[in-house]
Amino acid sequence: MLAVEFWFYLLSLAGFLVSAYVWRSQRFHKPIACWTRDCDRVIRSPYSRLLGVHNSAIGFWLFLAIFFLALTVRQGPEAWSGPALKAIALLSLIGTAVSCYLAYVQLFVLRGICNWCLTSALLILAIFILTVTGG
Repeated sequence: MLAVEFWFYLLSLAGFLVSAYVWRSQRFHKPIACWTRDCDRVIRSPYSRLLGVHNSAIGFWLFLAIFFLALTVRQGPEAWSGPALKAIALLSLIGTAVSCYLAYVQLFVLRGICNWCLTSALLILAIFILTVTGG
């Protein structure tokens, strides 16, 4: 069985890449590949920012932080392992809560679905489940 840290690396790296792609599209007004046809409308809506910061930028830094915290769990001093896991749990809990709210907004307010946004939501949810279940 693969170590929990491996899954943290894999899921956070995938989330980092998804967030980077969406952030690039938002920041430079580039078209985004989408198989639901609603991605552009969702990522350019008023709900796509929190206090003026793109949600994808927040996700970018969130997934990057989780990746480095997972490195700390594996490579860092043993005394840091517990606090790093707790930080991953807290960050993924907050990320999951925000993602649930944004999924609600997509479905019931904007009446559209962004496959990239939902992928990011599923990735942070998977990380949270790993922290709760211990892998």
